[in-house]
Parts: sequence; structure tokens; C-alpha cells
Amino acid sequence: MTATPAPATAPTAAEPLVPMGSWLAAAGVTLVLAALGGRYGFHRDELYFIEAGHHRAWGYPDQPPLVPLLATAWHDLTGGSLWAFRLVPAVLTGMLVVVASLTSRALGGTTAEQVGTAVAASVTALFVGAGHLFSTTTFDILATATTLLLTIRAVHAPPERDLRAWLAAGLAAGVTMEIKTLVAFAGLAAVVSLLLVGPWEPLRRPGPYVAALVSAGLATPNLVWQATNGWPQLDMARQIAAGSSGTSTDRWLVVPMQLLIVGPLIGVVLVVGLVALLRSPRWRPYRWLGVAYLLMLVIVLITGGKPYYSAGLMLPLLAAGVAAALGWAARSEGRTILLGALLAVHVVGTALIALPISTSGSPVTAFANGPNPDQGETIGWDQFVPSVMSSALAAPTATGILTANYGEAGALDRARRDGNVLPPVWSGHNAYGLWGPPPESVTSVIVVGRFSDERLARWFERCELVWRVDNAVDVDNEEQGAPIRACVGRRAPWSVLWPEIRHLS
Repeated sequence: MTATPAPATAPTAAEPLVPMGSWLAAAGVTLVLAALGGRYGFHRDELYFIEAGHHRAWGYPDQPPLVPLLATAWHDLTGGSLWAFRLVPAVLTGMLVVVASLTSRALGGTTAEQVGTAVAASVTALFVGAGHLFSTTTFDILATATTLLLTIRAVHAPPERDLRAWLAAGLAAGVTMEIKTLVAFAGLAAVVSLLLVGPWEPLRRPGPYVAALVSAGLATPNLVWQATNGWPQLDMARQIAAGSSGTSTDRWLVVPMQLLIVGPLIGVVLVVGLVALLRSPRWRPYRWLGVAYLLMLVIVLITGGKPYYSAGLMLPLLAAGVAAALGWAARSEGRTILLGALLAVHVVGTALIALPISTSGSPVTAFANGPNPDQGETIGWDQFVPSVMSSALAAPTATGILTANYGEAGALDRARRDGNVLPPVWSGHNAYGLWGPPPESVTSVIVVGRFSDERLARWFERCELVWRVDNAVDVDNEEQGAPIRACVGRRAPWSVLWPEIRHLS
């Protein structure tokens, strides 16, 4: 595929802001995600967020406060229904599809190109997979993409609308900073790209600097919290770069993973779109968007971030790539049929890997767990909680539960809030580490999860295996086979042990 020439007709004010085809694509992906939202179970991150929101703060060691606070409020409002809980990410994904269409329009895309961009966004594997979970990533991709859309409008706005356009971009960036501070790097990439390739005129006006002040003001509460708590997010970033997160990736894989996380067909479209933005005369005014994406990749590589950290900057590439794909397919009926067939294959593959469409524990689920480990982390909590409850009954002297990770602790805390009889729960993982340690009166505990025998021997005089977690299905995840032990004879005060128990990942 090669870049298409400039469209014969650019969008006019008389045309709908969002074409009907784009609305249908947004509605389609939203309905699919809503229909499947109640399948399997909560994800470990969702369980953590639900509990974190009960500990209201201006920040957490691993993220700003907005998503945990929303997760808790929505979970409690909907009575803990998993299906209702997942309606939010389903709607957010539909909104992202609309933003994709609007991004194409902002770049001068025709109605067909706007609809094509919306369709491409609705079947992008990363967006669909994230849309199944109430996760920081789901909110962040939409918020960053919206901020970028508003920035495009501001950069190319006439002088008389400059300040208003930049104010909107600054407000969006500030809200996004309360979701994930990653947008600050996206903003840096955008500014540097404008300095490198232009247009330079917007930087001579007050608008960008007003936007920066507004976004910084909205981000201040979380930044102050981070500063007063020793900047734990910097420690968190170092842990991710070191590979401690389940979705961490070696630096050399960041670039090829850009293609894998969106799916093969969309990966090709992104590459074509990037080349078009950088080289095609049609996209010359928007070349800075291609440069910004490349700079963001450099930032992710240098900091050791995760491949999807650049996802919020993908929509302009998608828009340019779709324009090229439609131009290529329009040259013959055979090409149109081939593009349609490739799209159909892509949709099937994305559905099998990104969505819980098969029976839990089926060969399809086991296969999908490789490229999409988040799916496996939604399985088995219905077996996990009863296993710990039975272990607590088998060790009646235990007056507390200590877990290895926040997912385990979140599942147990949610069960306790639902009225299940369980001892209080503590964990040293991420924000849970701030909410401990247990009171000194807790001397015997149920220890849940993968602690090494050497560490437990330093903390307790004796630990006995009570049970091992069994998901009851053939899906490997962090909980499958995890030991549940009864530990007695604490060797030192919790205040001494807690610094060793606390960890970020």
C-alpha cells in the first residue's frame, strides 16, 4: 500500500461531525463488550482498585487516584455486579472509536476515511482487550487520545480560536494526569516534535503555555502526594523496567510488540500510516504527529516502559493508514475483496484472543492466555476465596491474613465487605503496603501466595501448608497452585518486618 493523494473533498461544516457509520462501529464494539462483560471474573487489578478506592487519597504508589475512586464508587453503586461493573469500559471503548473518527476528520479525512478509521479502532486488539477490563489502561488510552485530538485542533486552529482550543487541550491533559502521569511524556513528545518539524507558529502564541499551566494545576494534588511520599511512582517505574510486572517487556521487544498488541492487519495499517505521516505531501501539516509517536517510542525504550504506553498516540497513524488502505483497495474489486477478507480474519483472531468468548479453561482460553495473560488473571477467584476461607477455619488461632499480591488481598477484602467471615487482610504489595502493617496483637496468620520458604523462616517460627489454590480449570495464572500456609510465632514486631514485606511491582 502507498499513501493516497489528497482527498478530492475535505470534510465540510455541513457534514455530520461523526458519520453514521462511525456511530455504528462504536455501538457495535460497545454492545459486544457489554454482552461479554460478565464472563469469567474480576481481574486482579480490578479487585485492587475496588479496595484502593475505599482508602481515599490524592495518589497511590502505582497511579493517580481517579481510576480507583471511580472503580469503588461504580462497584458499590451497581451492587458488585461484574456485568454492570464492566459496562464502563465497554462505553469507554465505544467513545474511543468516536474519537478515532474525529481524529480522522481533524486530519482532513473524508467521510469514508472517518468511518474506516472508526472501524479499524473498533477491531484493534489492544483496544478491544482493554475494553473488557475496568483498568487504568482503558481510561488512559481514551483520555490521552482525546487530549491528542484536542491538541491537533489547537495546533491547527485559527488565531482567533487559539486560546479556547488550547484551554480545552489543557483541561483534558490535566484530567488525564489524574488517571496516568504517562500523558506528560506524550505531551513532551508532541512539543519536541513541533519544535523539530513545525508548525512553529502555535508555539509563538500564549495558548500552549496556558494549556501547560492548566494541566499542571489539575495534576498538582497527585504530584504533591507523590512528593510527600517519596515519589513511589518512580520506584514503580524502575520495577517495571526491571521486569517485575506481569506485562513488562524487554526493551528490544517494545517496537515489534507495537504490531502484535494491535493485531497483524492493524499493525500493517499503523506502519503504513506512520510512513504516510512522515513522507506524504498530503500529511505534511501533520508530520509532527508521526514524529511524536516515534519520540514516544524512544521514551518508552529509554525508561523501560510497556509497549502499550504509546497507544494514546496511535489514532493519527491509524487515520493515515486507513486512508492509504482505502485508496489501495479502491483501485480494483479484487483488492477490495482481499481487504475485506483480511479484515474478517483479523476480527476472528482478535475475538478469540482478546475476548472471553470460549468456555473458561477450554483449549481456546489456554491458547489466548499466552498473548493475553490478563484473561487468565480473571479466572479462578471463585475457587480462591473459598480455599482461603476453608484454610482459615482449619487454623482457628490465625487472627489475620497476609497475601503476596494485591489481587489476592483485593479478592479477600471484597469477600469480607460482602459479609463473608474472614480475618482482616494485609499485604505489602503496592498501595496495600501503605495500609499496613497489622497490629502487634496479630501473631498468627494465614499466609497466602508465593512467598519463599527462606523469607517466611525469617518472619515466623513455623509455617505449615494447609492448602494449594486450584482454579478447577486448565488455565495457568499467578494463583494456580499457590500455597496457603498457617504461620505462627512471629519472630519480630510487624514494624520491623513490614519494610521487608512491602514491595512494588
